[in-house]
Amino acid sequence: MDSVVPFNPNSTLGAFQIGVLVSYALFGVTTTQMYIYYSRFPDDSRRLKALVAFVWVCEVGHTFCVGHVLYTYTILDYMHPDRVLGTTSRSLSVASLLAGIIAVCVHGFLSFRIYVLTKRLYISGLIWFMAFLHLMARITIFVTSLRATSLGSFIEQWEWLLTSNWSISVATDFAITATLVIFLQGHRSNAHKKTAAIIDKIIGWTIETGMLTRFVSYPD
Repeated sequence: MDSVVPFNPNSTLGAFQIGVLVSYALFGVTTTQMYIYYSRFPDDSRRLKALVAFVWVCEVGHTFCVGHVLYTYTILDYMHPDRVLGTTSRSLSVASLLAGIIAVCVHGFLSFRIYVLTKRLYISGLIWFMAFLHLMARITIFVTSLRATSLGSFIEQWEWLLTSNWSISVATDFAITATLVIFLQGHRSNAHKKTAAIIDKIIGWTIETGMLTRFVSYPD
């Protein structure tokens, strides 16, 4: 008689479900921000507006994919826990790829803004390079996951790539956040009181959007 493989839904399906619910909440925030952007900045260039629209469309696709994966694991594969790690999901692979595309778009835009502000090409160039590595790793993960026979075997074989990919993404976010904070802090010392207060708020927003959201989006 075959031994039963232990399955803990709290650390697998439970964690994934929480991650999906959090990502749905953040998608609502993103949609609200997009609406506010188009309402308040109608004179921005078409390229910038197109970039915002493209990122939002990718977010829609990512949201749909993770929702489909959750439905498959909790409804279609209900009472079949062996299928969670015993099969692969194309929707999960596509969601991972879309997350990488979104990240490289955001990192690329912020890298360009950093160059405009600091006029230092080596900083923005380094950020661009890390963003490129992140995207290449995501593409590799996408292709290899489609060919994998099971999710468990894929994670076991490519765990080093998954860890490296996430580490590169965190390092990129940290580099962007640190550069912007240092730049703003340098201008704060010579600013008036009201201007300094505004800069403090911008620094706070930079940290919130640059690092805190990265750890919230860890499951991606």
